[in-house]
Formats: sequence, structure tokens, C-alpha cells
Amino acid sequence: MSHESLQRAHELTRTLVVAMEAGDWQFAADLADERSPLLMSLGPDQTDEGLAMIREIQSMNDTIESKAREACDAISTSYSEAQRRVAAAGQYLATP
Repeated sequence: MSHESLQRAHELTRTLVVAMEAGDWQFAADLADERSPLLMSLGPDQTDEGLAMIREIQSMNDTIESKAREACDAISTSYSEAQRRVAAAGQYLATP
């Protein structure tokens, strides 16, 4: 991977974290799609500066994973609550 590509992946990762913090999930998904091939093209030979950027990306990935897990949990909770309300409404309507 060229240094410019690694810098771009680093930049996209920083922007991805900001997008997730802002709750802009579509933009975050678009950034992840753009970033993925750059990360997949990483080679084993990296400069010290490149390795430092990769470590920063890994650290930001931990934040991304945590934010995604929190959002997934919130959606799951909201969905379960909606299902409970629908079931309660169904019981109410079925009561003579």
C-alpha cells in the first residue's frame, strides 16, 4: 500500500468515527465501503510512520466497534419494546 493510500485510510477512519458519533450511519457506511479496500491492500512491509498510522487505525476501530455495538443494542431494545407494545395493543383489541 502506498503511503498516500494509508494516509487516506487513516483520514477515512477518523471521519468514520466522527460520523458515527454524530449518528450519521449512512455516511459512516459509505466511508467504511471506501476504506475497506484500502485496508485490505495493506502489505507487511511498512515504515515506522506507517505502523504508527496502522496502530491509530486499530485504536479507532475499537471505538468504531464499540459505537456500532451500542447502536445495535439500542436498536434491539427499541425493537423489543415496539414488539411488546404491538402485542399489548393486540391483547387490548382482542378483549371483548
